This record gives sequence, structure tokens and C-alpha cells, in this order.
Amino acid sequence: MSKLLFTVITLLGLLGLPACQPSLNWRASQLEGSALRFELPCKPDKTVRTVSMAGQALELAVAGCEAEDAVWAVMSTQAPASVDRNELIKGWRQATLQNMRATEVQEATWTPPKSALEGAVRVLAKGTGPNGQALIAHAVWFSHLEGSQLRMVHAVVYQNKVKKSQSQQSADPFIESFKLP
Repeated sequence: MSKLLFTVITLLGLLGLPACQPSLNWRASQLEGSALRFELPCKPDKTVRTVSMAGQALELAVAGCEAEDAVWAVMSTQAPASVDRNELIKGWRQATLQNMRATEVQEATWTPPKSALEGAVRVLAKGTGPNGQALIAHAVWFSHLEGSQLRMVHAVVYQNKVKKSQSQQSADPFIESFKLP
């Protein structure tokens, strides 16, 4: 799972994300094949990759961009409804925090989208990025049913050069923007 997260962060960094402006320019977005809607503060780059999760090869859709010294990303995959979603979220969360070498992690209050299933979680974490620079991450994990399939979602804002209070203010509109049908 940590290879997956490292790949996503590296991919977003390598893309350079040239279309993003330095200021926040919120826009509606959606991942291919999903009814989930959300807002990003810059024009997203999108990709789909096959990853190994829950012992299966799953298609992971990623949308992300960079604005105001932060990387904003949404990742989603569809799995059989029989998958233990709580274990999948737990593993995804653990991989995310390990990848950013989190030193401080605290659960944050959050009301997930209306039709999200039990087990949604939001965390605020401090750690370091691939280049050793200090990061603050606001991350959520949740799931919902799409027909007979389980849709797993992870959204994160990796910020640097930001005070904790400013970090919360800029991450909240993104985290609160998720809408399910």
C-alpha cells in the first residue's frame, strides 16, 4: 500500500501540474466512472492505474493538482461489496501515514457525505515529504455503495510552509466538498 501512495505522490510531483495557478481557483470535478463529486482548488491532472489492494488488482483513479504550496489529491477504487471496508481503510490510512513519516496524528471531527458507509475517518498529521520537507496532511477515507460494488475514497491535502490554523482553513472547503448521489 505504501508503494501505491508513494507512486501517487511521485506521479503528481512529476507531472509538474503546469495548469495550476498559484492562487486557489475552486472548480467542480469528478473521477471517471464514479458518481462522487468534489471540488479542487486548481485544474486537476487525472490518471488511472492498476494497484494491489485487499489482495486484488483494482483500478485506482486519481485526480490531483498543486496550488499554494500544497498537493490536493483524490483517489478512488471500486471493490466487491464483500471486501472488509474497515480493514481496507485501516490499511490505506496506515500506508499514507507511513509514507509521509507521520510523527503526530490526530483524528479530526468530520461529517462524511450523506450516503457514506460507517467507518469514515479524518486525520490531521504532521510528517515529512519525499524531499524531507515538513508537511501537514489533512486526509479522509470513506466508502459508499455504487450498485453492487463498494467505492473506496481517499482524499488528502499535503501542505508545507503553512501554519496549522491556515492549513485547516484551506483544507476544509476541499474535505467538505464531497457529494454523493
